[in-house]
Amino acid sequence: MNERDGVIYNDDRLFVLSVCRCTVTELGDDTVETVIHHENGPPSHTWCVATFRNTARYPLTRVDHFQTEEEARTYLQSIEPSVPRVSLGGSSPAAPLSYEGFLKWKAENHCQEYDYRRMYLPGGTNPQEVAISRRGGGVRE
Repeated sequence: MNERDGVIYNDDRLFVLSVCRCTVTELGDDTVETVIHHENGPPSHTWCVATFRNTARYPLTRVDHFQTEEEARTYLQSIEPSVPRVSLGGSSPAAPLSYEGFLKWKAENHCQEYDYRRMYLPGGTNPQEVAISRRGGGVRE
């Protein structure tokens, strides 16, 4: 069991990250609305790395925006190995693994990727999430 401060985590990671299509709308006062398109984004979509707390229902905690999928994947690969872990008392590894090493660690520890399909009822089409955040980071509760 992966428990920290009375919270059950799906595995040893406190957060999971996912590269997603998105559209971003400026709302003013340094606030943006991000619509995450899990399947079919509009032709004008950009990309984001969505960070979810690795607990039941995967609450969204952060959205970082990118112009290209390659930029988003490069960011994810640079950040994901340093994700805090339950086994480290909620801290990041002192010496994060390479991305390839991290992928091996995830496989050995039976870590699962974020799967949006588990969050929606069967039969829906084009699932989306909407997040309101400050430019450059964390989602507002």
